[in-house]
Amino acid sequence: MSQKDRPKLHEVLEKLMEEVAINEAELARKTDIPQPTLHRILSGATKSPRGNSLAPLANFFSVTINQLMGVDPLPLDRVAGTHNTRIHGWTPLPIISWEEASNWGKFQTELRAQNWKNWVSTDLSVADAAFAVIVKGDAMAPTFNEGTILVIEPDMKPNNRDYVVVAIKGQNNAVFKQFLIDGDDMYLKSINNEYRTIQLEKSSIVVGTLVQARTDYRR
Repeated sequence: MSQKDRPKLHEVLEKLMEEVAINEAELARKTDIPQPTLHRILSGATKSPRGNSLAPLANFFSVTINQLMGVDPLPLDRVAGTHNTRIHGWTPLPIISWEEASNWGKFQTELRAQNWKNWVSTDLSVADAAFAVIVKGDAMAPTFNEGTILVIEPDMKPNNRDYVVVAIKGQNNAVFKQFLIDGDDMYLKSINNEYRTIQLEKSSIVVGTLVQARTDYRR
């Protein structure tokens, strides 16, 4: 392919972004590239971007720098939409509803990055099945106030006094409580003393264990 015929950097980048359905702001955040720098690359204003801008982009989209620059063609056997979701150790997690959390085992098989809009990232090493939910109500206040984002790890067995998301039989929405063990019995406790402690029935399912909580003051 002659230099005249080969695609330009911004054209290749736009194609890769379209495959992943990622916008400029989100790509800048995931690659740690300042958004003004990324905007100049996408607009074609930057003719010779630095390697410290190209390398994270190539890494994220799982291509070489030459392929990103249009010097080499994208591989014929490449799967469209292939990208590195865990770049820089950050893992994107879907933010789901409490109703979806109550049936997470089934719901997660239907969820894909291309058809889900609400995501949050964590710097923890978590399983592929991990997810996030947002606290509603005051049952776990003041430690977890309404609006707190909870990162939940389904593959982690809870210990005494851990915080868990539980699907209770007969209830549409999962609940978030402290997990207590007393001999052979297990209980779910609210931090707010206005709510009673309940015994965990065998029919209930511990969906996952809290591994991280985050509060955004301007959402």
